[in-house]
Amino acid sequence: MLNDDNDNLQDDDEQFYKETVYNEDYYIEQEQEMIRQSNLELELERLEDIAIREMREEGLLRPTLVKPGENNPETNGPEPANSTDDPGELPF
Repeated sequence: MLNDDNDNLQDDDEQFYKETVYNEDYYIEQEQEMIRQSNLELELERLEDIAIREMREEGLLRPTLVKPGENNPETNGPEPANSTDDPGELPF
């Protein structure tokens, strides 16, 4: 009878170990996926900032002023640098 109890305890320990390792691996994978996703979002933001800066340098976008309380001045949509109120006027 004592042998059966020891076998059951070993089986329980083994099962607990397997579940613990599985859970640990699962959470490590989840954390790594969150890091990858975060890095992708940061890279996308960086590339968007570069693209906007290049468009402004090429004169395709007007610089936007940030008003107090505004988080993202680009939400209203960019205006072309050569847009004027008078459609007959040519920008130089």
